[in-house]
Amino acid sequence: MYSGRKLSTQLTARAQDAEMVVAELAANSLRHTPSGRQGGEIKISVSCRTGWARVAVSDSGRGSWSRPGRPDDLQNYGRGLLIVEEYADKVGHDVHDGGQTMWAEFGWCADA
Repeated sequence: MYSGRKLSTQLTARAQDAEMVVAELAANSLRHTPSGRQGGEIKISVSCRTGWARVAVSDSGRGSWSRPGRPDDLQNYGRGLLIVEEYADKVGHDVHDGGQTMWAEFGWCADA
């Protein structure tokens, strides 16, 4: 049975994590790819299964990506993907015709 206070608390926390990650990935798509220009588009998708969910943001970017390094403490930017990696259980990047997709997965205990 997937009900009860413990599962509800886990789902709420993980849903908040996923919401924050989607916001960061979408902001990156709009800021750093042609999708953020006039007429550009991004696609946000969510896939759910028992005990996990995957969020993904697709854009028309070049498809290049590398794991983020630690930014200078005085910089006002550069921490977004570090935050994504901290909140998500898995993070990945796929290249496809016409762009790229950044995704993140979130798990929780379905037996709570």
